[in-house]
Amino acid sequence: MNKKEQTAKILFDLKAVKINVKEPFTFSSGIKSPIYCDNRVILGYPEAREQIVQGFLDIIDTENTDVIAGVATAGISWAAFIAEKLGKPMAYVRSKPKGHGVGRQIEGAETAGKRVAVIEDLISTGGSSINAAEVLRNSGADSVEVKAIFSYNFKSAFENFEKINCKWDIISDFDILIELLKNEKYLNETEAKTALEWNKNPESWGK
Repeated sequence: MNKKEQTAKILFDLKAVKINVKEPFTFSSGIKSPIYCDNRVILGYPEAREQIVQGFLDIIDTENTDVIAGVATAGISWAAFIAEKLGKPMAYVRSKPKGHGVGRQIEGAETAGKRVAVIEDLISTGGSSINAAEVLRNSGADSVEVKAIFSYNFKSAFENFEKINCKWDIISDFDILIELLKNEKYLNETEAKTALEWNKNPESWGK
């Protein structure tokens, strides 16, 4: 079992994967989905958490990364775990500037002139992590790459990252997860077919 399959197995074992065709989940992007991967569940399990942190370390160029930056809010805890493991400075990026105090959008370590690894828990269309990447670039970061636990492999995500010329990588993805769910008999044939149809055209699914 490779690293992507191992991560998918962690999500399955912790019951982080939810299926509901009759009452679809709604993503922050507005997309309706029959399947939802709740990575926050992992935080409650130290052993699984450690495996995910190692998964991040496998896809981060640690020698050429100066700062670990979490995307608020779900990426913050993972950024903290990784930064602690590597002994590197940490920051986090808000979706918009703070409405009071000094009004910062980037908190923590200085990122100007630095090589930054942006940490996110999940990528659907890439909106929140792309926003964070652009905020960091505009603040003067020398380079920015996005790393996440899981991607739904939407075509729009690949297009959106390409538009801003930003490299990104993930520990596991939708295709690997669906194959595992089928093998574990968690999905019947109808549910698997529905999930695959949704993944091809998520913006219009269920409308």
